[in-house]
Amino acid sequence: MTDTVSPLDEDLARAIPEARCVRFLCTGNMVRSAFAELYARHLGCPLPLDSAATVYRNEGLHPVTRAALVARGVERALLDAFRPRHLERLDFGDPGRLVFGMAEEHLAAYRAAAGSTERLFLATALLGRDDPVGDPVLEGASFDGAFATLERCVEVLVGSLATG
Repeated sequence: MTDTVSPLDEDLARAIPEARCVRFLCTGNMVRSAFAELYARHLGCPLPLDSAATVYRNEGLHPVTRAALVARGVERALLDAFRPRHLERLDFGDPGRLVFGMAEEHLAAYRAAAGSTERLFLATALLGRDDPVGDPVLEGASFDGAFATLERCVEVLVGSLATG
């Protein structure tokens, strides 16, 4: 299932072809941003990418995230190699980095840590939306709903990067 990138925000539409790397953010880097990173790797994202937490430091993937990625054909070796990262240990030096947060608070935390940047977007902006991807762990959002939304977001991003 793929959504078209129409209508993309003008800033995002300009940023995608200029991107040199991609970063996904969420609260703990074990569910949403981890899913997005690993699914993008699985789809063959043509750019370097990573993900990070803005609040919590976790040790590994959430078991439900792992199961959802396995169900989508992501290789177990890729899942086993994944280690959650935290915002305080990131490199902020690349102005060609596209950063996708699951909610506005992730973008605000990144902005505070990295300084001003114009390449920060909600992940759902890839679907022409401006709503957050709910947190299944802390907010009780649906795991399946979050993964379905991120699956579409990542497919649009990887497709756009491959053609852009």
